[in-house]
Amino acid sequence: MTAHQGLKKLTLDEFKKEPAPKGLENVLDMLRGGTFMECHTQIYESTGIWVEDLVPVFQKLDAILVARKLGP
Repeated sequence: MTAHQGLKKLTLDEFKKEPAPKGLENVLDMLRGGTFMECHTQIYESTGIWVEDLVPVFQKLDAILVARKLGP
């Protein structure tokens, strides 16, 4: 995987409107189960920390994860 070409700061509204980031498929291929929201929930259950602003981000990433092509 190649390094990104710099930091791109986005608001949550900008992120939700953007297409899936280039290279995200490679990152998703490294995941072996679970969802972003499951991770967020597990962190909440273990620490009591919940970041409401991350919910739409994780929902979008989970939707991309579910809709991606698998196999050849």
